[in-house]
Amino acid sequence: GIYANIKKAIHYLLSCNIGEIFTLFLATVLDFRQLPLIPVQLLWLNLVTDSLPALALGVDPASKNIMKHPPVRSGTLFERDLVRRVVTQGIFVALLTTAAYWIGVRMADHTTGQTMAFCVLALSQMLRAFNQRSNTEPIWVRAEGINPWLIVSFGVSALLMAAILWIPPLQSAFQLTTLSGLSWLVVLGLSLLSILQVEVSKAIRRLGI
Repeated sequence: GIYANIKKAIHYLLSCNIGEIFTLFLATVLDFRQLPLIPVQLLWLNLVTDSLPALALGVDPASKNIMKHPPVRSGTLFERDLVRRVVTQGIFVALLTTAAYWIGVRMADHTTGQTMAFCVLALSQMLRAFNQRSNTEPIWVRAEGINPWLIVSFGVSALLMAAILWIPPLQSAFQLTTLSGLSWLVVLGLSLLSILQVEVSKAIRRLGI
């Protein structure tokens, strides 16, 4: 169970970081005039929306099927399947973040696009923590074994995000702006796609495709 939780935390953190790095890589390749994310926003994501859920995954209850798994072999922490999942999930989140920035710029301006990209990246990472509890079982099945710390970490991260999004001095410090209702619908829709991508990947694994 401890080994499984270590893998969950590493998987979660690496996929989040790859999402952030690849977002900036895409912005460079596509020659954006301005970056979709700035350093202080990335620092906030690493400290708040990444760290708290990762700590909660470290104390996740063991799966009910854990004794059906074969014994752990030495040197298998970064097996090929884990690397593939980390990279594909990170790239997918980066594509969603870049799309949010592009849509925001065309809906309003650069600051709106940056705020939407920031929100999509943060929210998709926070939601993905619930996906990471199992690499094969659906999110609604794995949720039978409730992890209260994961729920607490999500709530604390959400409150801290709300603070920098709606308290004017913090909003200004992070170079964010207030989003319209339509912008929030776009943010929520793109963020939920990150959950869908993981669940589709799990379904494919279960089918052995």
